Amino acid sequence: MRLDQLLPWIRRSISLRLAIILAVVVGLTVPSAVLVPYYLNTLESAARQKNIEDHNRLVDILSVILSEPLWQITPEIANISSEVVYSDPRVSSIEVITLPDHKDFIKNNIRKQTQKGPFTSMVREIRHGGQVIGEVKLELAEDLMQDSLRSDFRRFVTTSVLSLLLAILFILLVLQWRLVRPVKILMEKSDRLANGELDEPIALNREDELGRLAHSLEMTRRALKHSFGELEIKNQQLLEYSSTLESKVKQRTHELENANTNLEAALKDINSAQAELARVERMAALGSMVAGVAHELNTPLGNCLLVASTLEDETKRLLQMVEEGQIRRSDLTRYASTALDSTKLLLRGLQQSAHLVGDFKQVAVDQSSAQRRKFGLLVTLQELSALLHSSLKKTPYTLELDIPPDIELDSYPGPLGQVFTNLVNNAVIHGLEGKPSGNMRCTAERQGEHVQIVFTDDGKGIPQEIINRIFEPFFTTKFGQGGSGLGLSITFNMVTNVLGGTIHVSSEAGGGTRFELRLPLVAPGDAKDDTMYFGS
Repeated sequence: MRLDQLLPWIRRSISLRLAIILAVVVGLTVPSAVLVPYYLNTLESAARQKNIEDHNRLVDILSVILSEPLWQITPEIANISSEVVYSDPRVSSIEVITLPDHKDFIKNNIRKQTQKGPFTSMVREIRHGGQVIGEVKLELAEDLMQDSLRSDFRRFVTTSVLSLLLAILFILLVLQWRLVRPVKILMEKSDRLANGELDEPIALNREDELGRLAHSLEMTRRALKHSFGELEIKNQQLLEYSSTLESKVKQRTHELENANTNLEAALKDINSAQAELARVERMAALGSMVAGVAHELNTPLGNCLLVASTLEDETKRLLQMVEEGQIRRSDLTRYASTALDSTKLLLRGLQQSAHLVGDFKQVAVDQSSAQRRKFGLLVTLQELSALLHSSLKKTPYTLELDIPPDIELDSYPGPLGQVFTNLVNNAVIHGLEGKPSGNMRCTAERQGEHVQIVFTDDGKGIPQEIINRIFEPFFTTKFGQGGSGLGLSITFNMVTNVLGGTIHVSSEAGGGTRFELRLPLVAPGDAKDDTMYFGS
């Protein structure tokens, strides 16, 4: 059989069901075959980038915490301090040498004997008071990363195959239900129509192409039947129409009343859902702040613990020398110097922790309630910026405040803080997404009995076709990707209903976004309950 005869034969032999199956299988497997290698390559690149970042962070930590032990020439303390980093299972070895004599100070490479590699190493200078006193070399093994990538590969392939099979099955079931079976029904009805059986009506009760085809066949059936008894059919239709017109009008009126009642109930449900989602979003934002504060407290408290343990060891050593009667003036001097330095470090770390806890306590009270009080605008936004810093420092974006210190409001710091947080999150998630760097800026200016707050970013801007919809509830460009569409809607309601102000947005493609808030220095009304957050 020649090629010009084979192709028509194949087209004639392939049924509609088989053609649909082939189209579904090819349409789903080809994109999957293209996207799977790309995803796996992206996954591996991200894992390697994270490994490099962790490597840099760990070696930087070592260069800081080993500075004092290396200066004091106390290898025991250096070994204890390095355990913080060596506890990471990826660390193969830690080597420290003194400069300029290049002598070994500490070396820990026991774990390397059990690791397969490959290994990567980084070197950092150790400074004390601006002077280079040594070098630290940190070596990491990539065993765990390779195992994780292999596990991710197996899990992704398994998930992809199962998803593909389920998608094919679901699509075939839908096509069988919505296409193959209705076509078969229409074929049977068409055969009866061809045989002259005109009494049974043809209908699919559908609004798609098959429904219109069924309607065309029904019109054909009626036209054929009309040719045999046109006058009788018309008279019967007129009689039926006149007798049932009044009942149809009553029925339609009743249906419209029921539909209106259902719409009102649905609107109440939507408002309730919106209020609940807004409350959940506020609590989620507060939870994010808690995580950020915990992360920020980890470093100063860890340093305090390290210094306290070092001071405890020195004190035990001094008491032992006192009991043995071997204490010397130089020992007392060295202990006093160590105690003084340790006390300074402890005070510095504890003061930093106390400052973070104080900021968080005030912001947490404001965020979880709508209590009215007098507050300084600059101090409130600085506290919020400090809490947002832990999440912003993971991004290449910066936040700058330019607010006069003398602006004081008698208003609701909780809703105002939520507005500020929503604007920052909106800029990071939507405006600056995908950019290698970006800047957010918040300025304020007093205008009589009002203050004008301007929040800008240099992101990609808002398209003109959607800028008038960004304050609508549930409107989001991140649908299905974690976006609720309530952030800016809540912001609008808080500004207009709770804070008694106005908000305006302007933007252009590629030119960033500008939010202008005009708030009274003395907010109207009292905060009695959380319903003020959502408006009427």
